[in-house]
Amino acid sequence: MTGARGLVSGCLTTFAAVLLVGCSVSAPPIRGAGFVDDNTVVAAATVGDVPTRIGISDGDLWPNCWADDDAIYAANGDGSGFGDEFSDIVVNRIDGGLDDLIGEALAVGDAVGQVWSGEGFTRKPTGMACVGGDLYLAVQDLRADFNEAPAATIAVSHDKGRTWEWDRSAPMFDDHVFTTIMFADFGKDAEHAPEGYLYAYGLDGNWRDSFDDSVPDPVDLWLARVPQDAVQDRSAWEFFAGLDGDEPRWSDDLAERVAVLHDERLQHPSNADAHAGGGQTVGAANLSVLSQGGVTFNEPLGLYLYTSWTELTFEFSASKAPWGPFELFLSRDFGRYPWTDVEMGGYGTTIPSKFISDDGRRMWVQSNVCPCAPAGISSYWFGLRPLALEPR
Repeated sequence: MTGARGLVSGCLTTFAAVLLVGCSVSAPPIRGAGFVDDNTVVAAATVGDVPTRIGISDGDLWPNCWADDDAIYAANGDGSGFGDEFSDIVVNRIDGGLDDLIGEALAVGDAVGQVWSGEGFTRKPTGMACVGGDLYLAVQDLRADFNEAPAATIAVSHDKGRTWEWDRSAPMFDDHVFTTIMFADFGKDAEHAPEGYLYAYGLDGNWRDSFDDSVPDPVDLWLARVPQDAVQDRSAWEFFAGLDGDEPRWSDDLAERVAVLHDERLQHPSNADAHAGGGQTVGAANLSVLSQGGVTFNEPLGLYLYTSWTELTFEFSASKAPWGPFELFLSRDFGRYPWTDVEMGGYGTTIPSKFISDDGRRMWVQSNVCPCAPAGISSYWFGLRPLALEPR
């Protein structure tokens, strides 16, 4: 159940990733493929073509947080994490820097969460928060074909991930509403969080496009807040309900919530395009752009960065406030499958706050490529690629 593994690392040499942290190449950020020129918050951005800092492990998703003991805690889906026991969910501790990432698996499966929706569903981690020395983990029911997420709850660990507690009588969220929960990353032990609160972003229906349309595709990103001492108390949650002038309104009534980002764009819209050149997972097309990624507060720049994705693209947005407006600043299309080891996209995109540079302009994005997909390549571990941006 526990173990430690080493690191594989290297430097990108492709033009789209000239600025690399921890590598010998250094230059100002350039407008990489997919930069959105009319963004009023970000002036320039570039993202690496592939992961170049890899903690050798097994699994995907890896929602994470930076704890008061300087470790990153991250949960993976469908793998053994940094250990040797396969499960649909594993909690891990990751130590070291970009050049010496090592990890240990702490808890797996039934010790972390339960399945609420019956046969045909598994557990998946969607968000993690470190605050007050404790860890919080959002755990979702996800249908085995990845096309429906009907329920979610939040577990807490008071011993840095080794044991977990949650209300076993009912999920905190159900009926496909706010069931993909992503805690905002406010730095080490949530040091930059609004006083007394945790913020969480959520999606309805599914964690990404529902390929078989069994539920509506997510087109709205929602925001909630909860007192840090009441995270597991569903009645204490409040949802962003719009602005009174410049001040946010909050409501405990889900019917009053207002989206902080509404995006109906579709990527790779035609079935012919989807099947050409190897196609996509299960031949999906018309890919909605809001998915389970993460929202990280970049404190040096004062920006909230939402890293989303589709099956074939990265979709990154930024805002000066947690409630938006979020503006798309990078839409990077990695092309149809098959991908290669010199250019690949990925899913489960997050920015661990531990690796944000002091000036905020250089970060690292975690993402994965599943060996189950016809992608031609896989990146199924805790893997980081560089992201550089300049504020407007």
